[in-house]
Amino acid sequence: VDMYAKCESLEEASKVFHTLQNRDVISWGTMIAGYVMHGHAVIALELFQRMQQEGMKPNIVVFLSILKA
Repeated sequence: VDMYAKCESLEEASKVFHTLQNRDVISWGTMIAGYVMHGHAVIALELFQRMQQEGMKPNIVVFLSILKA
């Protein structure tokens, strides 16, 4: 996920992310940071909301990414 996100292949990163059976705070944070890094703040914020709706608690890294959005 991280490699695709850093290479601006957000569609591929998203495909991999959605196939993960056990998404942890790191995988969520990686996707959020990738969207923020490439100027997709709205998608990052939507993903952040979904993360919280699914019961995942964000860590400081995720919060910092959201602040950049």
